[in-house]
Amino acid sequence: MELTFAQQSTAFLFSLLLGVGFGIFYAPFKMFRLAFCSKKSSIIAVDIIFMLLVSVVIYYFSIVFIMGYVRIYIFVGCIAGFLVYRLTLGSLLSRVYVPIITFLKKITNKIMQKLKKFTKKLLKITRNILYNIIKRSSKIKAKTHD
Repeated sequence: MELTFAQQSTAFLFSLLLGVGFGIFYAPFKMFRLAFCSKKSSIIAVDIIFMLLVSVVIYYFSIVFIMGYVRIYIFVGCIAGFLVYRLTLGSLLSRVYVPIITFLKKITNKIMQKLKKFTKKLLKITRNILYNIIKRSSKIKAKTHD
């Protein structure tokens, strides 16, 4: 059974909407990447997870709307919808949350530096305490063996 022009047109229009949905879905991934991913390997891993999720959704979309056929216009529609979202509303939203994330990242880094200094001092104190305990116990052992 072949798809009618109406079915194909409907599937293309819905794939445009699906692409916009992918753009909305990409925003949390972008925020996560900005906040937590500093190495290329972690950025690649987050992008691969996003692509795998998108591919599963496109697969189910093709089963529902075009009876499982693989058609290039579905991919074109998804990419076009994604780009329209990213170049319009997505860029406006990123102007809002990117400065917020960078500000929070700076605050977090300062807190972590202070926490590291505190932990280092605490470890030095603990090491001195343990050193003194071991020294005393060795003196006690030496006295009991004499």
